[in-house]
Amino acid sequence: MPWTHPPRILSEHLAAVPEPLACLLTAGTVAPAVAALGARALLDLAPLALEGEARSPAWLAPHQVPAARRLVGILGRYSGALLADAVGLGKSYVALAVALALGEPFALVVPAVLVDQWRSLLERYDTDAPIITHESLSMTRCRPLPPSAARCRLWIIDEAHRFRNPATNRYRALAKLVVGSRVLLVTATPVHNRIADLFHLFRLFLRDHDLTALGVPSLWGAAQGDADRHAVTAAAARLSVSRSRERVQQGYGAAPAVLSFPGHAGNDAIRVGAAPDAELHELVMGISRIEAGGDAAALFRLLLLSQLASSLPAFRASLDRYDAFLELGVTAAAQGRTLGRRDFRRLFPAGSGELQLAFFPLVLPAGPGAATERDRENVWRLRALAASPDDPKADALTRLLDARAGKTIVFVQSLATVHHLMRRLRGRRLAAVTGERGWFGSEPAGRDDVLRAFAPRAQGAPPPARALETDVLVATDLLSEGLNLQDAARVIHYDLPWSPARLAQRVGRIDRAGSPHERIEAVTFFPPQPLAVALAMERRLVAKRRLQRHADAGPHGFDWCDRLQDLAARVGPPAAPGTCAAVVSPGPAVVLVVRLGRLVEGVVVTQGGARADPTRATRLLEQASGADPAPLDRAALAQAIRRAAPLLRGRLAALEDARWRAAHRDRLSRRLIPWVLTAARRAATRRRHADLARLDGLVSRLALGMTAGEELWLEDLLARRAPLAVRDVLAWHERMPPVATCADAPHVELITAVVLGEGHS
Repeated sequence: MPWTHPPRILSEHLAAVPEPLACLLTAGTVAPAVAALGARALLDLAPLALEGEARSPAWLAPHQVPAARRLVGILGRYSGALLADAVGLGKSYVALAVALALGEPFALVVPAVLVDQWRSLLERYDTDAPIITHESLSMTRCRPLPPSAARCRLWIIDEAHRFRNPATNRYRALAKLVVGSRVLLVTATPVHNRIADLFHLFRLFLRDHDLTALGVPSLWGAAQGDADRHAVTAAAARLSVSRSRERVQQGYGAAPAVLSFPGHAGNDAIRVGAAPDAELHELVMGISRIEAGGDAAALFRLLLLSQLASSLPAFRASLDRYDAFLELGVTAAAQGRTLGRRDFRRLFPAGSGELQLAFFPLVLPAGPGAATERDRENVWRLRALAASPDDPKADALTRLLDARAGKTIVFVQSLATVHHLMRRLRGRRLAAVTGERGWFGSEPAGRDDVLRAFAPRAQGAPPPARALETDVLVATDLLSEGLNLQDAARVIHYDLPWSPARLAQRVGRIDRAGSPHERIEAVTFFPPQPLAVALAMERRLVAKRRLQRHADAGPHGFDWCDRLQDLAARVGPPAAPGTCAAVVSPGPAVVLVVRLGRLVEGVVVTQGGARADPTRATRLLEQASGADPAPLDRAALAQAIRRAAPLLRGRLAALEDARWRAAHRDRLSRRLIPWVLTAARRAATRRRHADLARLDGLVSRLALGMTAGEELWLEDLLARRAPLAVRDVLAWHERMPPVATCADAPHVELITAVVLGEGHS
């Protein structure tokens, strides 16, 4: 309404505002509503994900419904998401529900061993989607994609941890394939070595600068370990639905269907070697004397030690290949040539499954590298020592199977060990699976036939004929991902894998909801001390486990987002933005929920200072939702905001750097931006405004960072032999999805605050 008398404001009437942001907050009377506001703001998802406006499929279990809804919200917010629930929680069903909720054409990228399982799931719910295998993407020249894949706007990547290495063919092929599409990553073991590996996966759908407001100014830098560990973990959690089994059971136990998991009878350990102790010691000493191959010698030693830990037949097979390598080196030296990758691949073909074979072509000696007579004599001695028919390790397995009844999966690393155990365990109801091939005893069979005979209940198959009934299944790790085999009650780690995540995947085949067993067990075979010292295998596994725990990785580290979603849904309607509340608490703290640019951060302020800590902010919001109200201490709130100001200014400065291209993070952009700017100056001089606008858009893409796929397409362009013109780079830029740029300066919005204290003003 218009002023009847214009006011007179004199300078002496003005007073300084103690803390401007604090003055913008209105005290709320209902703390739960303010906590709900904070929870929803921190989740920072589309309303659909929180309100449940879309009906979920009736076939989803209660714990799967909120997962699917939150994933829809994350995909809408970031164009990608990670589904990393613990094994046995039904991730395939959740992923399919997400695809159906989005209503877009979608495609699946899955290991070849899981194709039939996914096809069965699609048929069960009358859905169709093209399926592309990991193996096809791993080829140097990818197979042509199904025509229906070209129109897909959502890609579901099952067992996505296999794409954590950006140097592989499969990663590069996938990155280019999904440019401009949404990506749903699915894996129960997202972290194998370090949480930074996840950021290679996130670069499939995020640009380099996209998480700057959350304390991760460069995804590429985070993937190299160059970022604050807590910020990296918190940012990864926002992109993930990753719930532990305990969280699901506690959070959804009152739902109509209570999840039932088997208990664990323990994890027994057996330390035994594949040869008698004296012979094993001599073999380890002989392997330590291997020197031929230059820099590759260390990898050869590691390969032979790992195969010796598995079985003597596996060791002999690898020793024969090493001997053939020596022979090839002698021949190459006589011909005056250097061993090449083609020579190596003749000895170690792709898919042979032996340890670290992919690295050997990278470290082959540059010169002829002929073997010496001492090398040849060492191989002959090792071969003679490995001829022993005794196998204490297989004998220990036999005694274990005799003493404990129940269906058992025996996981091994080497194909030679599979066949060795099939011979040693003859007379039992025994089967084996390696990749697509299977055996009932010595009779070859299809992989699916073996799985249905061993686990008919889990595979949804009728009971097998009596002659095909199977109690023991020997398998390689190709069977450790994705399959339901919970008819079994025991997993035996006959060979140790190189990653603790693989151990979890193996046990996950039987540790699943709906298992018919009250208790399951795992038994691990460890190599005897001399071999264990040489391998340092146990030390490696412990170190990797420690790294994972230190990074707060895995379902336990990411549970806070699920708790926020539960809080937002449980306490009722949220308060209006700009509302704050105070509650009684034994420990004083202030939670500030702040929007920085386009993203939202949770800042916790205590006597020790201010820290971006959404995990602790979640705990305090949960506490506030059930605490008694207290008078709002405006002075305490203003002081908390002042303490948080340096942190917020730092985040804004990082956003400004990204906006004004102060730091060119991409290696390609460092080379191209000055060149493009020169072309832009020419266009400006000649008043070619349309060209100038196009070039400005190109500079924005190069400066703000690219997804992995965009960068790879640009690498392909730069690798052409023809001279590169600006029009070529412009054409590449305009084929890519548009870059979202913000013309306005980054801003700060204090959405809500909760003051926790002793309750007196």
